[in-house]
Amino acid sequence: MCGRYLMTSPIEAMRHVFGVAANAAIPARYNIAPRQPVLIIRNDEKGTRELAAVEWGLVPEWKKEIGDKPLINARIETITEKPSFRSSVKRKRCLVPCNGWYEWKSVGGVKVPYLVKPVDDELAAFAGIWSVWHGPEGEHWLETMAIVTAPAVSSLRPLHHRIPLVVDPSQYSDWLAPHDPLPRGFLEGFQFVSERAFEWTAVSRKVNSVRMEGSECIAPPEEERQHSLF
Repeated sequence: MCGRYLMTSPIEAMRHVFGVAANAAIPARYNIAPRQPVLIIRNDEKGTRELAAVEWGLVPEWKKEIGDKPLINARIETITEKPSFRSSVKRKRCLVPCNGWYEWKSVGGVKVPYLVKPVDDELAAFAGIWSVWHGPEGEHWLETMAIVTAPAVSSLRPLHHRIPLVVDPSQYSDWLAPHDPLPRGFLEGFQFVSERAFEWTAVSRKVNSVRMEGSECIAPPEEERQHSLF
């Protein structure tokens, strides 16, 4: 799964990698959590890529209430079947810019945070879906998103049994283009970035707190820093 991630690349990288018109400065964020505002790339009504701010935690358009448990991930195995996701996966797919994500693994009875990031340190993009919630009376306008996940099958499986899917740059346009209905085998045949393109390393437990947003989140574990003093 993916419950925290980071997006630290400057606006210039966003323009270069995704081909979007983006002029405002984007602050580096090292600990993005559910229910927070995040950036996505999607196609507008004319089919042009745009950068949009939405909330992480998809609220289906038919929901009467937002609810207490946000839908932060969507399993690719059931995404076309679940009522919460099946409309968005056809018409509202998006890219979620990222520089990596966090997972937690039990080591000696202690949950240790790990940063998973591209080996080449390049800006990447999760496969995402988005939705617009208007409320029971049409009085709201809330745009939200979820990250698409799949079973881990190779190098990342020792860390966690599920991973967020990362879209290959050559297929950004294919992922963003709406299809209703989806072409037969569209998801099954989509080539996402291999797990072997990522590496993982233990980081500071400061990332455990959603209040921590700075680069200290990706610092070495406290134990390693303590040992380096002697």
